[in-house]
Amino acid sequence: MTKKYSVFVGDVALDEYYKVPYWPHESEKLVVETLKPQVGGMIANAASVYAGYGESTFFITLLNDGSITQKLLSNLNDNGIDTSYVFYDNALPDSKTLVFLTENDHSVFIPDLGIEYIDITYEAFELMKGAEIIYTTVTEIKRLRLGNNTALDIIRDIKSGGTKFVCDLDVANIDPGDEQFIKKMDILFFNEVGFNEYRKKDYYKDAVEKLLNCGVETVIITLGNNGANIHTANEDLHIPGIPVDIVDVTGAGDTFCSSFTYAMTKKNNLKNTSIFANAAAAQAVTKMGPRAGVTNCENILEFMKEKGLSFDENKTFSYGN
Repeated sequence: MTKKYSVFVGDVALDEYYKVPYWPHESEKLVVETLKPQVGGMIANAASVYAGYGESTFFITLLNDGSITQKLLSNLNDNGIDTSYVFYDNALPDSKTLVFLTENDHSVFIPDLGIEYIDITYEAFELMKGAEIIYTTVTEIKRLRLGNNTALDIIRDIKSGGTKFVCDLDVANIDPGDEQFIKKMDILFFNEVGFNEYRKKDYYKDAVEKLLNCGVETVIITLGNNGANIHTANEDLHIPGIPVDIVDVTGAGDTFCSSFTYAMTKKNNLKNTSIFANAAAAQAVTKMGPRAGVTNCENILEFMKEKGLSFDENKTFSYGN
């Protein structure tokens, strides 16, 4: 790949954290501990991790222009992310999420901002068309419009120039009609819950093959502390989990997906790309906050050394510019 920047299209939010002793039953009242809020958002987290590796990173979303938005964008800027292509609509509420932490897991409530379309400019379209990677979700990318051009038109035109689409389907909250967008993606990430929801009654292998046969190049299913499964037309890999002391798992998936994408752009083979991403996610959960995975490659490599992890002995790991 010769293009030198990537565009992240999606959410940024103020994550309001609460610690709970256990997940309550229906109608139960529970006193929770209020923790310090953190700047988060699935795509913003991934963008911050990506920029932390020294990559040129742009962010596109739709927000109001209030004080919380300014705090969110200032945080992205501090992480080296260009937000000059963010769009504004003051009819929208503030972008927030509610994060409830139990001992080893978390649940996230994401209020719907009521966004139906994001009308992008030709300048934003040209930015996307010149990118190496577009990293997004189906929920976000399907909202894009450019004049009379639909999101599918936009995706087709951008892909015609060689840009790759990376999509994090996470827990697979898929609406009717989303399948047509899923099939246009080059790399798909699911977590285990999301992939089981997506495949419904299909066997695991059959569901993976259907996606690969549609033109998806790589399907990745993250498995929490059990590692990840990675599938292409020619390879099926399992990367085992790395034992660590867990503090907060909120940004682990975003860290894995973004780190995988980064390592892939450096022309590493599938195994080394996956090993690197797995290590990055494992290190992230040892710290608090959705951006705990933001670091540089050298720190990930040092973490791997501490854990006795190594890359494919037949291939060196490439990183940097």
